[in-house]
Amino acid sequence: MKTSRFLSLSLAAALAAGVPVASAEPAAVSADVTTTPTTAPNPPPVDDAARYAEQEKQSPAAATFEGGAAGIYIGGGALSVVLLVLLLVILL
Repeated sequence: MKTSRFLSLSLAAALAAGVPVASAEPAAVSADVTTTPTTAPNPPPVDDAARYAEQEKQSPAAATFEGGAAGIYIGGGALSVVLLVLLLVILL
């Protein structure tokens, strides 16, 4: 009983502590700072077909590449939820 109450309070404290950080306002910017816009030089036009042909010459194995392989991606959010549930099952 005490363990579940401790876990509940710990979870509530962690969630409550995260709210002020997320809702904090950005710091004020000083008005004394002046910036001068700079323009980057225009890059020369790139011929994509010529660039791809050069890369194919350097790597002939790229011509036999076949895409579409199936893969499973597990995001960080799903992994976090699974680990949290697993932790609760182990502890309780």
